Amino acid sequence: MKTSKNTFLPATASFVASALAIIFFLGFVASPTLAKDTTSQANTTLQDVIVKGTEYQPNMLQADGSHLKVKKHLKAAKPLVAKSTNGAQLTLSEKIPLSRESARNNDDIDFWIYDSFVTFTADIDYDGYYSSFTLEFDVDTVYTSAPIYAVIYTSTSDVFTPFYTTDIYDIYGDNTQDAIIIENDLVTGFPSNDYELMIMIYDADTDEVVAVADGTDDADLAYLSLESEDYEYVESVEIVVVEHGGVFGIWLIAGLGFITYRRFNV
Repeated sequence: MKTSKNTFLPATASFVASALAIIFFLGFVASPTLAKDTTSQANTTLQDVIVKGTEYQPNMLQADGSHLKVKKHLKAAKPLVAKSTNGAQLTLSEKIPLSRESARNNDDIDFWIYDSFVTFTADIDYDGYYSSFTLEFDVDTVYTSAPIYAVIYTSTSDVFTPFYTTDIYDIYGDNTQDAIIIENDLVTGFPSNDYELMIMIYDADTDEVVAVADGTDDADLAYLSLESEDYEYVESVEIVVVEHGGVFGIWLIAGLGFITYRRFNV
């Protein structure tokens, strides 16, 4: 029996309409899940920024004559808990990504970053991108002394993201002996690129920004070829060495020579 053309067309249209309705319903149900997954992925990317750091003031000695070194393991610039100079723990307000312009809104003329230096220390795969570097900077003030802390931001554009927060430490006027050194090991979260660093100094008493320096102020903070350790790649080469010796080795070589001779002379 043949199906009439007039009967076939309504059936097809009904099938298409039903399929579209199902697709729309599935899309509506899946949208919140997809949005949640996207947010989760973004949060995961942020949390994957991990830095190991050691900070110290090389010219400031403790009572026993040793240098005070603070070792940290930070995740996305956290923990945002610092130790004051007397050892008490102080919780700092959370720092968020910000633009270059907004970072300079609260500069205080009573504080300034005198100078900064960057020294590269480790490039495991020798590709010109370093996973370890040392940052040294000296903060000065018009006051006899002041407690401060620093947040180090990084960027490949004009939006800077925090990745390291120092403990609270004291500075003394324009004394160059109170400079701080931070040894950074980038564990994850830094694709191979040229980065710019921004140093933001906060008054530990008021938690307000008092001084800022970035690549536009100091060339040492610009065009830093960095990558985290998970982007360092060393190709492994497998070498197999086979040794033969003694009488067995001699007879093996002779046998191979005889087989070759027979093959080409038969």
